[in-house]
Amino acid sequence: MKIIIAIALVLVSVSGFAVEKSLTKSLKPGRIIVAKDGSAMAQFSVLSRDFSAPGLLVAKKTLTSVEWRTTHYPDNLNEEVEICYTEPGRIDHVLCEDISPNASGTTDKFNNFKFDMHARVTIRHSVKGGRNSGAPAGMDSVVINYSY
Repeated sequence: MKIIIAIALVLVSVSGFAVEKSLTKSLKPGRIIVAKDGSAMAQFSVLSRDFSAPGLLVAKKTLTSVEWRTTHYPDNLNEEVEICYTEPGRIDHVLCEDISPNASGTTDKFNNFKFDMHARVTIRHSVKGGRNSGAPAGMDSVVINYSY
């Protein structure tokens, strides 16, 4: 009887542990045309194929942090960059945070929002001058950390 109770307690305590996972995505943002709006973005959508582990597609997931690395537009001036989060099922960003061009960092400011398939992280670059048609020096990338 004591063995059965001990096994039951172990099973209950193990099922309470969250599993940590991450999604890594990279994308080269588009060219910036200063004469138009002077901005370009890289959008990282969470897709069903990102949750390929058995049972993960239907599991309740919680965002734990977003790591980011940005490129820059070397032929343009006064570059500003922001990272934004869009909840699943929404079109508009629920929150944006100013970050730096050609830099990396981590944010946990999106953790209180719903996270699942169709969520989106966007890195948006804006410039105010320089070459009219500016090209990015490299890629933007994110690592979306979550638990379930």
